[in-house]
Amino acid sequence: MICPSCATHIPDGSLVCPACHARVMTTQVMQPLQGRWCPSCGVRLGWDEDVCPHCGLPVERPWGEPRATGAAESAQELASEGAALDEDATEGDDTQQIPRIESAIPAEHDPESRVAAQEGMPRRRAILLASFAALVVMGGMVLAITRPWDPTIESIGATEEADTSMAGFPGTVEELSGQDNNNSVVEVLSGDDATFAQLTEAYEKLARYEERADASEALFLQVGFGDNLDERMRGKRESEALAIDVSNLIETLSQVDVTSGTYATEQDNLMTLANWLRNRVDTLVAAWKANVESKDPAADEQHLRSLLEADWGDGDQSAYRLLFNEHYEEWKPNKKES
Repeated sequence: MICPSCATHIPDGSLVCPACHARVMTTQVMQPLQGRWCPSCGVRLGWDEDVCPHCGLPVERPWGEPRATGAAESAQELASEGAALDEDATEGDDTQQIPRIESAIPAEHDPESRVAAQEGMPRRRAILLASFAALVVMGGMVLAITRPWDPTIESIGATEEADTSMAGFPGTVEELSGQDNNNSVVEVLSGDDATFAQLTEAYEKLARYEERADASEALFLQVGFGDNLDERMRGKRESEALAIDVSNLIETLSQVDVTSGTYATEQDNLMTLANWLRNRVDTLVAAWKANVESKDPAADEQHLRSLLEADWGDGDQSAYRLLFNEHYEEWKPNKKES
C-alpha cells in the first residue's frame, strides 16, 4: 500500500507510516465491482448497451470489440467479459487501496446520541464566567439603589458657612438642646476670659515648678557628694523631668490667643518668668549629670559645686532664681473688664 502523506510503499495494514510517521487512514481493500458505467454521467449500464439510457451519449465496450448484433450474447461470453474486467481492474496492488475520504455531508441527526445531546451546549467555563459577571452586575445595581454614592460622605470640612457673629459672646446657657433637662447652668467664656484662665493656670504652674527647682538644688547639696548612687540617680531623673515640664509650659504659653490685645502684656511677663526658670533648671540638669558620671563625688566636690553655682554670680543663690522671685508677685495676671 502507498502512504497518502509521503507516497512511500508501506506494508499492508500499517497504521503509521515508517517513513513520515503519519497516521495511515485507509479503508480495507475492496474487490472491484463488476459491471459497466457511463463515463459521462456514471450511470450503470448493461453489458449489451452501447448508448447511455440516461445522458444519451455513446459508450464504448471495455474490451474494444464491437457489439454483436442479433441474438443476445451467450452466458459464456458474458462470463469471459466479466473475467477480463476483473483481470484489468486487479492489475497492480496500488489500485486496490484508496485513501478514505470523509464525507462533508453531516450525519443524520440521532436524538438518542450522547454527542447530539452535548452539541450546542456552552462549556462549563463559559457558564461560570457568565454567572460571575451576572452576580457582579446585580450586586452593583443593588448597591447603587440602596446606597447612592455621595462624594461628600467622607469630607471633614464644613459644607455650610457658620454664623460667627456671636462667637465669644459672654453669658450663660440655661439648657443644652438635645439633652435631658436637669436645670444645669453651663458657663460660656468669652475669648478674653478664656485667655485669662489659661494665663492664670500657667502662673500657678510656674510657682510649683520653682518649688521643685529649689528641692532639686537642696537635694544636690545634701547627697551630691556622698556614695549613695541611688539618691544621686533620683536627683538626676527629677531634674530632667522638671526641665521637660518647664519646656512644655513655655510652649503652651506661646500658643495662648492674645490677638485681642487685652492680655498681651501678661503673656510676655509669664514667658519671661518661664524662661528664667528654664535657664536655672538647665544648670541643675548639667550639675546632676556630671555628679552621676563622677566616680568619686567627694573628690570632685569643688568641680561639681562650680557647675551648680554657674549662674549664681557674686551672690549665694542663682541669679535666675532672684529675678524670678522678684517679679513673680508683680506679674500676676489680673482680670480685666472687657
